[in-house]
Amino acid sequence: MRGARIWGRLLGLEHAVVERVEFDRDAGVVVHARPVARRRGLCGRCGKRCPRYDAGDGRRRWRALDLGCVRACVEAVAPRVRCRAHGVVVAGVPWARHGAGHTRAFDDQVAWLAAIRWPGWPRGPARARSPS
Repeated sequence: MRGARIWGRLLGLEHAVVERVEFDRDAGVVVHARPVARRRGLCGRCGKRCPRYDAGDGRRRWRALDLGCVRACVEAVAPRVRCRAHGVVVAGVPWARHGAGHTRAFDDQVAWLAAIRWPGWPRGPARARSPS
């Protein structure tokens, strides 16, 4: 696909191949990707190479950082593997942490926003106040 590298870079997809890009009215930009060959078949928890177990639940989507005003997500097949240490688990993908519904770039951005102090905002987590 022409421009696949650009889409991969925009969404922070490292060690992945962009297969195609489409626009969905509900989801916005949907980038169909797959891990590069050396990153396929890894346990989602420990990262060790494991034999394939089955196709899992088919395709999954991970929310990515928005592209300006347009929502974006990454979609890929999510097979399951049999890990000696963890049993049958979903194979890991290089763009998201195990069990996350967001890409690593999205998670990192949210963590950064939660950590900075905005002028005029209270410091620390919001606490419920009892009515006086």
